[in-house]
Amino acid sequence: MVSLQTVLVIQYLCIIGLYVECWIVLKRWRTTLHSYLFFASAATLINSIGYLLELKAETEEAYITALQLSYAGRVWVAFAMFLFTLELCKVHLPHLIITILALIHLAIYGVILSLKDHALYYTDMHFTLEDGFPRLIHGNGPVHQLLIFIQIIYILAGYGLLIRTRRREKRTLVRKRLSIVMAAILVEIVFYIIQTIHFIKVYDVTMPGFLISTLLMYIAIFRYDLLGARDIARDFMIDRLSEGIIAIDNEGEVQYFNEPARNLYPVLTEKPETVVAEIMNAISRGETVEIGERIYTPEENDLLYQGESFGRLYVLTDSTEHYKRLKNEKKMLRQELLTDPVTGFYNRKGMEYYSEKMYEEAVREDVPLFICVADMNGLKYINDNFGHELGDRALKELALIIRDSLFEGDMAFRTGGDEFLIIGKRKVINGSAEEFGSHMEKVIKEHNSALDLPYQVDMSFGPVVAKPDGHEGELQELIKKSDAVMYEMKKNRDPFRR
Repeated sequence: MVSLQTVLVIQYLCIIGLYVECWIVLKRWRTTLHSYLFFASAATLINSIGYLLELKAETEEAYITALQLSYAGRVWVAFAMFLFTLELCKVHLPHLIITILALIHLAIYGVILSLKDHALYYTDMHFTLEDGFPRLIHGNGPVHQLLIFIQIIYILAGYGLLIRTRRREKRTLVRKRLSIVMAAILVEIVFYIIQTIHFIKVYDVTMPGFLISTLLMYIAIFRYDLLGARDIARDFMIDRLSEGIIAIDNEGEVQYFNEPARNLYPVLTEKPETVVAEIMNAISRGETVEIGERIYTPEENDLLYQGESFGRLYVLTDSTEHYKRLKNEKKMLRQELLTDPVTGFYNRKGMEYYSEKMYEEAVREDVPLFICVADMNGLKYINDNFGHELGDRALKELALIIRDSLFEGDMAFRTGGDEFLIIGKRKVINGSAEEFGSHMEKVIKEHNSALDLPYQVDMSFGPVVAKPDGHEGELQELIKKSDAVMYEMKKNRDPFRR
């Protein structure tokens, strides 16, 4: 039979091994996977230290105190390994579930801290020394049974995930790494089963199981790069630097999504199929995906390895700046197409678009509409006698006159060589045309007095005001009416009229 001294040596070796494992993980700590592995190692280390103190206890009080210290780690070991396994297999468990499970374990430990006051965890306790080994003989209460049940669930679910992940993994190094981790956990499972059936009564055989498991984890870390830079770099590139990535298998189930994708679609953790459906619909329609104020272009690629398809990969590329640039270029191009380069007014195409909008607004708001056709006087005379350069100067000066004559909300257009149109809304009909005419004459006179040109910049214009009722062709009727008024002025005003 194994002596107490031999068991103590094994326990010291286990503690040293776990301490070194914690130090290695802490030194290389970079990712969530490392966090969970450190959690599991630290919990196992605390469990082992507490059990060492149990082996050295000589009284019931000392034993129970050591037991409670041991459980400060033991109650978390299976939970921590389960979280480590989930992260290793890239399975995302909602934070709410993790929080609830953590609270359950915390409550169980609370029961253990007060186990002398009730029978919820242990029943019928009494301390004894058996073959030199201190023991606490007891029955198991309902909370103890609950902890055992939860640990069994962790073991079955975690190991099942490891088997599935290894079967699907094609990279040799990763498969070997998973195999070693599976072996380490399997060792703990086997020794846990042996302890549960009380095959050896005087000694907790999970302790040497932890030692063997720790040695296997060393192999996974140093031989198969469990904490290596390659996976860290790859995960960093995928989770931090790239756009949203979602991978589905051939059955259409989401097997992986990175952090940007989770940020874009928080529902991915609960309803991943709805997200994939939305992206697939956008791709089939050739559309982008708008999330908040950003625009994303979805892409679909086959996941192929050595000619075999393993599913599809969806990538969401942030195209916001690209579409903003296109929008600005389109706006600038539209502006160029609608704007006259000499006067800066909208051209005939612009007039057709904006005059119709102004007319529709007047009809909708039930207000009078102002129309004024204007035609420059003597442009041909200026071109023929002073040259086209001064002719363009005259047009620019006329444009300044028109711009200075506009009332608030009015728009002006150059509709032809020396032809212009002014349109706007008015509050009343009576006197509006006359008011504009007087204002225009004043602006023309003031402008010419400030110019030092060998000619006068002048024009004929025909202001009309009417309340539109929206019948078909009404806008053109008003423009023709204004044109007729302008023509009458031109007959009496333009000495160069042809």
